[in-house]
Amino acid sequence: GNNLKVLDRLGSLFIKPPIGRFFAAMLGFYILMVVLGVNQWLAVIGAIAFGFTTNTLILYEAGHETKVKAIAYLPLVAAGLMLAFRRRYLLGGILFAVGLGLDIMANHVQMTYYFFMTLIIFGVAQLIYSIQRKELAHFGKATAALLVGGLLAIGSASSNLWITYEYAKDTMRGEPILETAGEPTSSSETNGLEWDYAMMWSNGAVDVFASFIPGVAGGGSQEPVGANSAVVKDLQRKGARLPANFTAPLYWGSLPFTSGPSYFGAVVFFFFLMGLFLVKGPVKWWIGLGVLLTMMLSMGKNLEWFNRFFFDYFPLYNKFRTPNSILSVTAFLVPMLGILTLHKIVNEKVSREEAMRSLKIAGGIAGLTCLFFALLGPSFFDFTTPQDQRYAQAGYDVNAIIADRKALMRTDAFRTLILVLLSGGLVWAYLQEKVKLPILLLGIGALVVFDQWTVGRRYLNSDIFVSKSQYQANFQPSPADQQILQDPDPNYRVYDATVSTFQSSKASYFHKSIGGYHAAKLQRYQDIIDRHLSKNNQRVLDMLNARYFIVSGQDGQPAVRRNPNALGNAWFVDNIRMVKTANEEIDALNEIDPGTEAAVHQEFSGYLNGFTPDKNGTIALTEYQPNHLTYRSESGSEQLAVFSEIWYNKGWQAYIDGKPVEHIRVDYILRGLRIPAGQHVVEFKFEPVAFERGKLVSSIFSGIILLGLLGFIGYRGYQYVQNPPEEPAPKRQAPGKKAPVARRKPKPGRRKK
Repeated sequence: GNNLKVLDRLGSLFIKPPIGRFFAAMLGFYILMVVLGVNQWLAVIGAIAFGFTTNTLILYEAGHETKVKAIAYLPLVAAGLMLAFRRRYLLGGILFAVGLGLDIMANHVQMTYYFFMTLIIFGVAQLIYSIQRKELAHFGKATAALLVGGLLAIGSASSNLWITYEYAKDTMRGEPILETAGEPTSSSETNGLEWDYAMMWSNGAVDVFASFIPGVAGGGSQEPVGANSAVVKDLQRKGARLPANFTAPLYWGSLPFTSGPSYFGAVVFFFFLMGLFLVKGPVKWWIGLGVLLTMMLSMGKNLEWFNRFFFDYFPLYNKFRTPNSILSVTAFLVPMLGILTLHKIVNEKVSREEAMRSLKIAGGIAGLTCLFFALLGPSFFDFTTPQDQRYAQAGYDVNAIIADRKALMRTDAFRTLILVLLSGGLVWAYLQEKVKLPILLLGIGALVVFDQWTVGRRYLNSDIFVSKSQYQANFQPSPADQQILQDPDPNYRVYDATVSTFQSSKASYFHKSIGGYHAAKLQRYQDIIDRHLSKNNQRVLDMLNARYFIVSGQDGQPAVRRNPNALGNAWFVDNIRMVKTANEEIDALNEIDPGTEAAVHQEFSGYLNGFTPDKNGTIALTEYQPNHLTYRSESGSEQLAVFSEIWYNKGWQAYIDGKPVEHIRVDYILRGLRIPAGQHVVEFKFEPVAFERGKLVSSIFSGIILLGLLGFIGYRGYQYVQNPPEEPAPKRQAPGKKAPVARRKPKPGRRKK
C-alpha cells in the first residue's frame, strides 16, 4: 500500500480528525512560509489564517473531510514548487513529491485538479521570467525535478488512482452509453457530466464578494440571528418560543442552499489586495491570476460564456460538479500573497513609498467596496430567492427575512471596513515608525484571530455538537423498519418512497436498499433511475428484488407494503431477446417480463451460441458478503441464470464449483451466467486486479519518496555534524580603550530622527 500514510499521521501530529487536519494545514502553510524566507511570526499568523478560514470550517461541518484533507496539503505542494525554482532542485523535487503524494492520497482529485489549473499560470509566468533573465537552463532543471517528483507522487497513489480511473469510465462522469435522441434525458447521453447537473452549485457575483464580506449574500441557509432580528421579533409576536441559538433562512445568493460563505478573512484579503500592487515576480502573477481564474470558474452557469469553454474543451473539467468548490483553492492562494506582502514590508524589500502607494490603492478598493455594500447595497439588490415562497408557507414573514438580509449585509460590510482600517492603520503606523515590528505582528495576529474566529463560530460552535446518545438517536429504526427487520430472510431490498429515494441513505442503514446517493454512480444504474425507477416501472423494481416498499400510511406515518412479485436474488429464464443497441436494451425493460425473459446485447451473442433456455430447476443465494456471493443451483438441463446484482466487469469474477467462468450483462444492468445441468455451487467474488497491481506500484513509489526524504535529512545531518557552524570569536579590545558604541544606520526610505 501507500507508505506515505506515516507522513500523513506525522503531519497531523498523530492527532485524530478533525483537530489533526487543522494542524496539518497550519504546519504545511508554516513550512511554505519558511521556504519563502518569511518571518517566523508572520508564518504563524499565515498558518492560522489558512488553517481556520471559514471555508474550511464549513467544509468540515458539512462532512467534506477528504476535501479538507486535500486542501491541507496544498501548501506542501507549493513549497516544493518554490524550492525547485529557487535552485534547490533535489529538496524541491522531494518535497513536491511528498506534498503531492499526500494530496492525492486524500482522495479528492477535484481539489488537486483545480490547484494544478492555477499552476499552469505559474509555469507560464516562470517561463517568461526565465526567458527575460536568460535562465532557461535553470527553468529546465526545476521543471525536470518537479516532473520526477510528480511522477513519484502519482505512482505512490496508484492503488487508489488506478482503480478510480478504471471505475470512472463506467460512471456518470465517463463516456456516454445511450445515444442522444433530441434533448438528453440522461447524463448517459453526454460525455462527462451534463451541464445543468454539473453547474447546479454555481456562485453568483454576490457569493464571490462573500469571500471578503461574510454576510453580503446572507451567510448561510440557516444563519444564526440575535434577539433584535426582525424574523425573531415577528415569530415571537406570533407566539413562537424560540431557542437561544435560533437560525433563520437568510441566504439569498445563487446557490440552491449553503452552510455558509467561502470567507477568506477581511484582514488577509486586504493584504492580498496590497500584494497585487507591491509584490513582484512570477509568484504575484500566479496568485493574482489564479485567484481571478478560480473566482470566475466558481460562477459556473452564472458566467456561462467563460465556463462553457472550460467545460467543453478543457481536459477532464466536465468530470467535476459544484464549481463553487474551487474557492477552496482560492482560500489558500489569498493568505499566501497576503503574508508575502507583509513579509516584503517588514523585511524592507520595498521602499516606504511603494508600500504606502499599495496601501492607499488597496485601502481605496476595499473601503469603497465596503461602503457600497453598507450604504447602497440594501437598496441596490432585491434580496429575494425562489425559496421565499416556501419560507412563507412555513410561517415566516418574508419581509422580515429580507429586512434581516439587508441588516446582515450592512453590519458585515461595516465590520470588514473596520478590520481593513485597523490592519491598514497598523501598517501605516509601522511605515511611519510610530510602532515597532513586535507591535505590528501582535496587532495583525490579533486581528486575524478575531476575524477568523468570530465568523467561523457562526457556523461551527458548541451549539451544533451533540452527545453520543443524541447522535445515536438519529439511527433508531422506525416502526416500519422494525416490521421489515422481522423477516427471517435478510436477502431482499427495500424501496423507501417516503424520502427523496436517490438523495437519502436512511433506508440503507437498516436494509439493503435500492436508493441512496453517490455523486459518481455507475452510469447504467443512473440510466435505470432516469428511464424506469423514476417512472415507477414495477417490473424493473421486481427484478431489483424490491420485496418491501416504505410508503406514507393513512396517518402520514411510514407504512410497509410487501411486494409479492419480487423476483428474488437469482432466477432462470426461458427466453432471450437479442438487441442491437444500448437504447434497445434499456427500452426492452418496458416490454419484457424479466422473470421469464432476458434482454441481451448482441456483443454477448457468442456467449449464447448453441444455448436453448427452457427454465427448469432452482437457484438460491446461500451466503452473502458484499464482495463474495454464494448460490446453489440445481437443474435438469443447462440454464441461463439472471442474478439481481449490478453487472460490473472490472473485478467481479464468476465461479462454478470453484472454477472461474465468464459471465455476461443482461437486462442492461444485471448479471447473467450459463450454468450446466446438475447440482452446482456458483460464486461471485470481487477480485479487482487493478487494485492488487496498484498496491504493489504504490509500495514501490511511496517507498522511493520516503527513502529520498530520509536520505536527504540524513545527509544534511551528516554534513552538520562534520562541519558544524563556527561561532565568531570575540574581538580582543586594546588595553586602555573603550569599546566603540554601535550606532544603527538609518534604514533606507525612513525619516531620520
